[in-house]
Amino acid sequence: MKLTHQHDVDASVDHMWRAFTDLKRVGRCFPGAHVSEVTGDDFVGALKVKLGPFVLTYDGVGSMTKQDESARVAQVKATGKERHGFGKADITIDVRLTEISAQRSSVHITTTLDVKGAPTNLGGGIGQRASDPLIEHFVMCLSGPASASTGGPDDEPLDIGRAVLPGLVASYGRSMMRLGRKKR
Repeated sequence: MKLTHQHDVDASVDHMWRAFTDLKRVGRCFPGAHVSEVTGDDFVGALKVKLGPFVLTYDGVGSMTKQDESARVAQVKATGKERHGFGKADITIDVRLTEISAQRSSVHITTTLDVKGAPTNLGGGIGQRASDPLIEHFVMCLSGPASASTGGPDDEPLDIGRAVLPGLVASYGRSMMRLGRKKR
């Protein structure tokens, strides 16, 4: 599944670059994530995901595989394995930062996600709608002060159901409206 996001933030491009290349901070800001160890460009961490009554924990490793400060592009690749199951997830995140003004930046994120096992196979449209508010929260957290710890507590999982529900309701509403127009 490929997801794309673009957000403009009230932070300089230099601030956003430092935030995105601080792997511990990235872990603090992403809902459900925890980065436990960073060695150079490599990290170890976990991601807790809640799907209805199920909480899945993925333990994983990753690396900052690309960092071009002058072009303001970075890439992170990570792989995780479900702690109590057979699921596996691979993710590649490409980030491109663009300066809008001295104190405003545009953040472009492209995520390629491959999840196997467990009931996590969301369609691309649902996955995009579910990820929109999560990525917005993530980017806004990174745009705050360096000491910001506005990410959820380490034991608070990323609630996919809560993130997906508004998108499903909106999608259902649009479908019903189209159906109503066709009957006329």
